[in-house]
Amino acid sequence: MSSSGFEFQTDMPALLLIDWQQAIDHFSEFSRSHPEAEQHSAELLGFWRQQQWPVLHIRHSSRFTQSPYHSSSPWFEFKPDLEPVVGELLVTKQENCAFAQTDLNELLHEHKITELVFMGVLLNHSVDATVRMAAGLGFRNYLIPECCPAMAMKTLAGNEYSAEQIHDILLSNLAGEYCQLLSRKQIL
Repeated sequence: MSSSGFEFQTDMPALLLIDWQQAIDHFSEFSRSHPEAEQHSAELLGFWRQQQWPVLHIRHSSRFTQSPYHSSSPWFEFKPDLEPVVGELLVTKQENCAFAQTDLNELLHEHKITELVFMGVLLNHSVDATVRMAAGLGFRNYLIPECCPAMAMKTLAGNEYSAEQIHDILLSNLAGEYCQLLSRKQIL
């Protein structure tokens, strides 16, 4: 057991890095929470690799040619320090949810993975959708808040919410029912 009192329930929890592509820096004019998320995510990724635990990279490939996440975009590639290395799994998706129209569920079962740790962008897009589906499929989920930034938004009614407010609302909604929240320090 770690000094934080936390331990995973299996020997090989999998780390899911969602959409850590250069496109996130060109995705929206709205502000983003946790500007240090890439650095924290790279730190956890390094730890995961040292433990030789499974790492899965999720890449978004938009169907829309004007999207920075389209495969023809100059920003389609992964961010430095968060790129897959040989032996790590890569799943390419076209929807927000990484399980939709991909073989992610089959890959996880094939590798006997039952615990998932989530990091990526954005909490109010692909991370939220994927965590919810993973819970529905029976996976034990953990989410690292400081490694899952959210984007500010303006509602249809014209109300504006900061990235920090969106982050807090979504974490409050996901915690307990869909995932357990862990800090990167609890894992490290």
